[in-house]
Amino acid sequence: MKKQKIIILTVLLFSFQITFCQNKFEKLPEQKTDKGKIEFASKIACSYFETLKTGNHYDFKDEATIQFKKSMTPELQMQSYLQIKQAVGNFKSIYYSETWIENEKRGIEIIRFKGKFERSIVPLEIRVVINSSNKIAGFWIKPWKDNLNES
Repeated sequence: MKKQKIIILTVLLFSFQITFCQNKFEKLPEQKTDKGKIEFASKIACSYFETLKTGNHYDFKDEATIQFKKSMTPELQMQSYLQIKQAVGNFKSIYYSETWIENEKRGIEIIRFKGKFERSIVPLEIRVVINSSNKIAGFWIKPWKDNLNES
């Protein structure tokens, strides 16, 4: 009986930690979004995909953090785009959807776009993460979810 209580308590604690950690972002109201950051993120994302479509890699410069630039090797970019192209076709366009911020630190902004690809039935999320120094710190392409805090 004591063993069962410990297991149940451990499961409850684990569930609480998962729930607590997941809810760390909040959606910014439209009037509080930074239009300059949205334009910056849109320009980079479009340039990135258009460059990859031509068979070249995108050369991130001062617009991105050092760690991000190191991780986005030409090989990784080309391999990732090839996988996307095989799954949903070539990139067509993006449109801005929303901005989310980190609840606790408010140092990171997540600018979300819906991306259209040749054969995609539903838009994919193109997520650009901008740090407090206004540099790109992350870039993802993933299935769209309406709420970032959903698992």
